[in-house]
Amino acid sequence: MVTLALLACAPHAMAQTAVPAPRSEFTDSTAAGLAGTRRVAITNVIVSFQASVGAKREAGSGMFADKSSSESLMAMPDMDPALQDAITAEAYRQLKADLTAAGYEIVPEAEVAADASYREIIAKAGFVNHSKALNALGDAFLVSPASLTPYMPYTMEGGTFEAGAKSYLGWNSGWGKPATPGGFSLMTAGTFWKLPGLEVALAKSLNAHVVKAFYVVNIGQTTAGHGRTISLRTEFQGTATASAQLSLLADQTRIAFRSPTGNAKWQKVPMTRPAPAKDGDVVVHLAETLPGGTDYFDVASDGGRVRGSWLISTNDFKFTYIATLNDAAAYQRDVQALIRAATQSMVALTQAPAAPPAAPAPK
Repeated sequence: MVTLALLACAPHAMAQTAVPAPRSEFTDSTAAGLAGTRRVAITNVIVSFQASVGAKREAGSGMFADKSSSESLMAMPDMDPALQDAITAEAYRQLKADLTAAGYEIVPEAEVAADASYREIIAKAGFVNHSKALNALGDAFLVSPASLTPYMPYTMEGGTFEAGAKSYLGWNSGWGKPATPGGFSLMTAGTFWKLPGLEVALAKSLNAHVVKAFYVVNIGQTTAGHGRTISLRTEFQGTATASAQLSLLADQTRIAFRSPTGNAKWQKVPMTRPAPAKDGDVVVHLAETLPGGTDYFDVASDGGRVRGSWLISTNDFKFTYIATLNDAAAYQRDVQALIRAATQSMVALTQAPAAPPAAPAPK
């Protein structure tokens, strides 16, 4: 006998727009690295909208072990591109406003676009907007403001989150052909080791820190489990849960500054364990995941399915949950509130400390 068990978590919290001040941290750097200039050239703002997350419980080993495994998937593969554009445009506007308020001078886009190093970056690493991509959580859309051509960092600076690609929707094979024509290619990101040096050259040419902002918007989480009961006959059971909740992911949500005097090779990021990305000489990242609301998600389940035979204990349990938005306006307000709070927190760390009061003149 084979049984399936599943639980789709119902919405339980109201959408929120008031976000407590989050905590941000430097990634192996300090604000002292920004002392050379207060000019910044924003070359990249990407909001990564997670389209799938999943979990898997692997089968056991040994002669008498349960050979079944369970996998759960939650996906939101369809989102209005205009909604993504509005959220990303506001993230760009907020970044510029906060950098200006912090005392930075922003180099005009036209001046950046005219630079030879920037043109080479875009020619080699740039990709089309709304590109399908993969990361360690699953599938994602990469969305940029209309006036900026998106590009991703050299993979060795992105760490396991960007290199540990997995797909639940079959968008691409990670290191293979991009799922979007002209879209992001992990192969390009993994071999374009000249990118950090080109960003340093651009920073020198403009006498400005090259600034890139990256925000990861998640849709929730799933769990998977399985077990076996032995009585007159063996009963296998696969279990799964799915909880749809907006959040802004810690560690990978970051603002990176590549300095005119920075490292022209590339920054060292652990590739054997999860760690914040470091695609700049000074990087600040969100230190704790910011949770959002749940009530604008509807989640439907396929009821689970099983393949294999209970007679020889080779069952694979599959659970799929599809999330859709029932209130796009509330979702947009919530995402923008999370990004606003994160940007303000991260930019605040980069402000130069106030000069100590001058010593009184001797009498």
